[in-house]
Amino acid sequence: MEPIKARAPGRINRIAYITPQGQLQTIAPTGADRRTLTDTDLTYQFPAWSPDGSLIAAIGGDGSSTGVFVSADRPFAGEPKTIYFSTDQLPFYLYWAPNSRLISFIASHPRAGIGLHLASMTEEGSQLLATGQPLFWNWLPASDRILVHSGVNRPEARLALVEVEHGRISKNLARPGLFQAPGIAPSGRFWAYGEIDEEENSRLVIEDIGQQERFMLLYEGALALGWDPSGDRLAYIAPSAPVQRFYGPLQLIDPRQRRARLLIEPTVLAFFWAPTGRHIAYLTLVEAPYPAEWEEAGPPTNGTVPIGYPTNGRTANRLQAGQPSPRLELSVVDVATRLSRRLLEFEPPALFVNQFLPFFDQYALSHRLWSPDGQALVLPVVQGGVTEITVIPLEGEPRPIAEGQIAFWSQQ
Repeated sequence: MEPIKARAPGRINRIAYITPQGQLQTIAPTGADRRTLTDTDLTYQFPAWSPDGSLIAAIGGDGSSTGVFVSADRPFAGEPKTIYFSTDQLPFYLYWAPNSRLISFIASHPRAGIGLHLASMTEEGSQLLATGQPLFWNWLPASDRILVHSGVNRPEARLALVEVEHGRISKNLARPGLFQAPGIAPSGRFWAYGEIDEEENSRLVIEDIGQQERFMLLYEGALALGWDPSGDRLAYIAPSAPVQRFYGPLQLIDPRQRRARLLIEPTVLAFFWAPTGRHIAYLTLVEAPYPAEWEEAGPPTNGTVPIGYPTNGRTANRLQAGQPSPRLELSVVDVATRLSRRLLEFEPPALFVNQFLPFFDQYALSHRLWSPDGQALVLPVVQGGVTEITVIPLEGEPRPIAEGQIAFWSQQ
């Protein structure tokens, strides 16, 4: 495969977004230096920066076929490179490896529902690594293995390691409970996941891989978790009652201290660590037009959003055409002081509610809302029927910088 000419290394600090016409553009956080990276007949979705910031990958389709495309963020970059394209096994989510040389993605599978694929920036073709429905995963820091969580119920539910080079899959590492993406600390030392014990209780398990020790904590309902990108601290949400959803109070665990600390008591829908580890941004519900749907969301099942992009296993809270979006509140909490403050009350577009929010823990691994310095976030905000890409600083007023569907910040 002919290599893509990437930009020179260095501080990037740019935002990739999808225009109202479905094309990929990038822009500076000030709204200056807008670059058009695609101008084709395809419609693109969910751009993801490579960790080193040299490339951007996105899903693109024409209504009957869908592929994975990669482009460099530079003026006159030319047509994006096709990494994968299919008329029957359609990709709908992608996630770069930490080394920025491999892309993992999931696509529909004719027999197993969903297939996990791997493609290289230097070789032609892709390989199928694993199947299952739903399917979530996390890369190990060395980019040599992937921790995969697939399936919901026995006997198909599985938590396993996949070796990237040979495609070998380990035996089942646990009996998975109700959770989505498994967590791997940046150091690689700690893993976290949900498990069902012998008494049918749900417990959060934190494994110390180096010391071969485990810390376990019981939880109700479902679980969503995420590691501090700057260190070995785990945040998670779970309900306080045995309902099959993960909305709940936000809690923090230092695995060395072996205890949980409450950060936010009200019901949190999603949370996102700042790259510095100092703050966690979180979303709560302002008003619920359909409270029963939002408060009693069901377990993962496969579905398709109205725009035609399959999701990875959750049909709850899906907005139909003409149905109003729930108003959300964006807040941040200082992890050290536990002081929180509201940054923005906003209406999100249906794409954000239907496809991003139910899988925020998986998207948090691959698509960044935070600026690289941890001083601002970017969100799609509906104003007067128009979706605006909006930068929300920790200090100062939110500022729209472009019209678009959804946006993500570079990782450096």
